[in-house]
Amino acid sequence: MIKKFGARPLIGLLFFVLILLLVGVLLRVKFSSLFQNYVEKQVAFQAENYASAIGERLVLELKSLAGISAGLSADPQHFENMLSTLKNGNDEYSYGVVALNGKHIFSDGPQDVHASEFKGISESFHGSRYISYFKGKGLMFSVPVYSGKNVKYVLYRLYKDEKVVKNFGIICYSGKGYAAIRDSRDSIIVRSANDSLASDLLWGENGYGAVREKLKSGLNISIASAAKWDVDGSEYYYFVAELKLPGVTLTGLVPADVVASEKDSISFLILWVFGLLIFMFIIAMIYVVFSERKARENKDLLREKESAESASRAKSLFLANMSHEIRTPINGILGMDSMLLKECKDENLRDYALNIQNAGHTLLSLINDILDISKIESGKMEILPVKYSVFSVLSDCYNIVSTRARDKHLDFVMDISPDIPSSLFGDEVRIKQVINNLLSNAVKYTNEGSVMLSVRAEKNNLSPMSEKFANEVVLCIQVKDTGIGIRERDRGKLFQNFVRLDEKRNRNIEGTGLGLNLTRQLLDMMGGTIHVDSVYGQGSTFTVRLLQQVSDETPIGDFAKLYKQHQKTVGEAHECFEAPDACVLVADDMQMNLKVFAGLLKETKIQIDMAVNGAEALRYIQKKHYDVIFLDHMMPVMDGIEAFRKMKKLEENPNAQTPVVMLTANAVVDAKNLYMDEGFSDYITKPMREEVLLATLKKFLPKNLIHVVKKKTDDELASVDPTSVAAAPVAEKSGAQPSLSDFLDTATGLAYCMNDEKFYREMQEEYVKGDKTKELAEFFEKEDFENYRIVVHALKSSSLTIGATKVSEAAKALEMACKESNLGFVKQNHAAFVKKYTALLAALKNS
Repeated sequence: MIKKFGARPLIGLLFFVLILLLVGVLLRVKFSSLFQNYVEKQVAFQAENYASAIGERLVLELKSLAGISAGLSADPQHFENMLSTLKNGNDEYSYGVVALNGKHIFSDGPQDVHASEFKGISESFHGSRYISYFKGKGLMFSVPVYSGKNVKYVLYRLYKDEKVVKNFGIICYSGKGYAAIRDSRDSIIVRSANDSLASDLLWGENGYGAVREKLKSGLNISIASAAKWDVDGSEYYYFVAELKLPGVTLTGLVPADVVASEKDSISFLILWVFGLLIFMFIIAMIYVVFSERKARENKDLLREKESAESASRAKSLFLANMSHEIRTPINGILGMDSMLLKECKDENLRDYALNIQNAGHTLLSLINDILDISKIESGKMEILPVKYSVFSVLSDCYNIVSTRARDKHLDFVMDISPDIPSSLFGDEVRIKQVINNLLSNAVKYTNEGSVMLSVRAEKNNLSPMSEKFANEVVLCIQVKDTGIGIRERDRGKLFQNFVRLDEKRNRNIEGTGLGLNLTRQLLDMMGGTIHVDSVYGQGSTFTVRLLQQVSDETPIGDFAKLYKQHQKTVGEAHECFEAPDACVLVADDMQMNLKVFAGLLKETKIQIDMAVNGAEALRYIQKKHYDVIFLDHMMPVMDGIEAFRKMKKLEENPNAQTPVVMLTANAVVDAKNLYMDEGFSDYITKPMREEVLLATLKKFLPKNLIHVVKKKTDDELASVDPTSVAAAPVAEKSGAQPSLSDFLDTATGLAYCMNDEKFYREMQEEYVKGDKTKELAEFFEKEDFENYRIVVHALKSSSLTIGATKVSEAAKALEMACKESNLGFVKQNHAAFVKKYTALLAALKNS
């Protein structure tokens, strides 16, 4: 054989074979490296998918709890009704509400749940939505329950330990892999059911512990990473992925042969059939190239998506900020225009003012719609259910729309079913907004004929045998008009943003096309539906169906009769009166506020006693009977709430049955709930307005003490020129002095002082006498920010009373910063505020 072919060709052939084998081995090594990198990327990508899926499940669980928490915060009176939605029949979890002291105020399971075991409880008391795990007890989802801006309780749902894997266990690689969710302390929260891959060998020092740092370094450039590792002669791919929840990660492993079973067969072909190896290598490289290209394209698409979402968020934020910025001057324009309408006698000027008023309200309505839509798009719009009066909602809607309908000579018909429950539980503000949008649209596009609002309540037939739906009704709201109607081809565009239908025909009708889109989005958020029936040229009917809980099953009755009674009551509430035999007590730490109170009641001839803090008010209360008591909330020595609590505990109390009204600058819904829960009869926001104070007194004073007097005619009322105070001469001083007009909005100040120029000047003098600069400096130096907060709280309302709106807003910002323990903001802005405040005092002294 050797002789036939010769030694040299055989040696050459052997050499060539060796070269081929060497090249094959080198290619195999290179290919193995490429293949391993590719597999690691695929494992990381798969881990990212697993993390995204389980993360969405966990976030959804937290969101459902947060929705119930928002309801509890908005209306604690429906505590048990809201919590009943958490019930489950499978005994998979328990739930409860924990107070700050660790005690359960409600529990549907064992009460041996402690913050020492579940970190989530303490984190939720700091305002976080949290997931925590304790071996033997289970997996807890917890969210804060607010009272105002403070966390009052923590609401939790606790899945039993034996149910955690069933509900949240991760099935990776069809059960051939293992994955677990770990917290920031690297403790396992949720694991896979595949315990065979959870051994100490795989997760000890030679397994996960050895490759851990490599995996975590990969997280610096991506949200998931994977690495191949050999443990006791077996190859595994370990992976780590971040969840969208803070401090929570997904870790796991999968045997190498599960994700890379082709590797050994390809290596075998490379060694024995080099030609086939080349072909497979090319195919594999093409596959890798295309896969990486696809991955890059996916990442590009993801970046484009994130960029689009970022642009959308930026747009929503811009619209929200601009809406706020535009509304402020519009409100000022409308306020000044209202004063012009009130005082102007010239008919031409009144017509101009009325046109300004109408245009301003139209613009303000547009800005409000834009703000609401931007809130929805940015996810900041929340539905806040409360107990509300159906008559009050419908009455307000009638008052808003009836004037516009009358101006267009349209018949406005209210067809209200008398058997509607008088009180329901839902978002009163948004329901009213939906009805007003539909009615406004109907009046706008109807030139003759009528507009009808029909409202009825239907029983919820979703599950007639279930107790869950026994106390719910479907509120059916229908708005029907005889207007221009809608073409069939335009129905699909009806609820789009900034789209107006039949533009050529409707070019003279005001509007932007936002109202119906906002209405649909609000109904979607409340779980309602809207349906449209229309005949072009004849009219349209919009039907809304909305599920509501019943708070009071008493039927509303005859709406027309109720409306007439309400109008009569409102008219009586605005009548002027005297009550010289009545005696009231008012407590406020600001002398200026006390003087405002007395000035507003001067014409009623009511006897008034004044106290400067809660302790002094208690001394008055024990000595004398009062017909009504007014307590300021935030006062030194003793605040209004503490004084009220001690008043109720007095053994000999001549004012045990006396109505007590809270005076406060906290004009928010949560504040109202706080005062009503404490037992106050009512509350008035500061700065006080004459009509509100008189209406409150008329509500609580004994009827036999009130004597109605004839109102003064317009000729008897002295005309006040709002510009006269602003134009008051400023005394000449050496050096540049600040002008009073730089600080005061005179129109606002006069409005709070009954448009009485003399009284307004007295309030300015009282403001100067109540100089708080020394107290501010003392509390700031001592870092006594609680008393500092009380002082700026008082300055907030007293500054607004004289029209110093900028100083008032600055004081409000400092007060909120103290309340939220944002001491950095206080220290940064204290000097600027004091400078602004002292400049205002100087301008007032020099005027």
